[in-house]
Amino acid sequence: MICFVRKSTVEYDVRLHKYINACIKTSTSYKAITWDRMNNCRNVFENEHQYKKLSPYSDKKRLLLNYIGWLFFVYKNIVSNFKSTKVIHACNLDIFLMVLPLKIFHKKIIFDIYDSINPKFEHKLVKFADILILPHQQRLKQIGFGNVSEFKKLLVVENVPDIKFKKTQNTHSYNKQCIKLSYVGVFEREIRGIENLLEFVISHDYICLDIAGIGSNMEKLLLSCQNRCKRINYHGQVPYTEALNIMYNSDFIVALYYKINPLHKYASPNKYYESLCLGKPIITSTNTLVGYQVETNNTGYVIDDTKEALEELFANYDTAQFEQEYKKKSYNCNLLWENTYANYFDETICKKYITLVNRLGGKN
Repeated sequence: MICFVRKSTVEYDVRLHKYINACIKTSTSYKAITWDRMNNCRNVFENEHQYKKLSPYSDKKRLLLNYIGWLFFVYKNIVSNFKSTKVIHACNLDIFLMVLPLKIFHKKIIFDIYDSINPKFEHKLVKFADILILPHQQRLKQIGFGNVSEFKKLLVVENVPDIKFKKTQNTHSYNKQCIKLSYVGVFEREIRGIENLLEFVISHDYICLDIAGIGSNMEKLLLSCQNRCKRINYHGQVPYTEALNIMYNSDFIVALYYKINPLHKYASPNKYYESLCLGKPIITSTNTLVGYQVETNNTGYVIDDTKEALEELFANYDTAQFEQEYKKKSYNCNLLWENTYANYFDETICKKYITLVNRLGGKN
């Protein structure tokens, strides 16, 4: 059996959700130990065990107080199936450190770095992992490895969503009187461009924004902006299916990664792949990994980390040239998805990943 440990829930963690679906599809036994930090999440899987302690993402003090309880909860659930648990899938650095002592008992540990927190420390620790999983091969450079040949136990699992989304509208056009932007994700002050995005929308009457998510005590700011501007619609935290609908019903998906946070250079977000699946051009940051992918495949717009860059991007929004470029980028999104990523879940998660888990667990 494989045991997933994640400081979130299956319902709200798209990446974990894919692993669980692959286990179900391939009849691989599993357990998921998760933390419902907002106390608002359904337990949608029989083998998911949720830690129910309210710890809002903006309340670091409460998080620290509850972390000891979380530690005991994780170990209690692992011990309850200790003999049958062969593989532990640790999501991110803190979880890997939490379960690393179990290697003494010959447990195999997968270190899945969703988001790099301390690259130098992670570089030292990966040698203790049985397998390292990264969302992009370039992330090796982030944690201090030059190329794949330097690290033999790597599996790349890109953040490609496992979705069969039914499109019901023309994805290659937009209404010039109300250009719809969407932002769905975690809120972080200053480094995700949210403040500049809100100011830009408020000052341009042809721009509308649907925004969903939580974090960094920004909810009050969002509600204030919504009260000031009827073209801003704040949805709060939403399930993944609703998040997809919000993005699909927009014209542009905003996913900015300001480089004042140096870790953003290697951002490999779900939003890039969701934009491809939904046929919606993405707006992202220059000199980042996701920016490079967007430029290479011409599937969106790459801009600097300023409000002025947003102004410049839409300066000619009402011209035939801008609309033609938009249609081309939207077309490229759909084409790249169908040719490269439509079957990614089956080929990579259900085959490569599950085969690896079985091998670690002693199955041929």
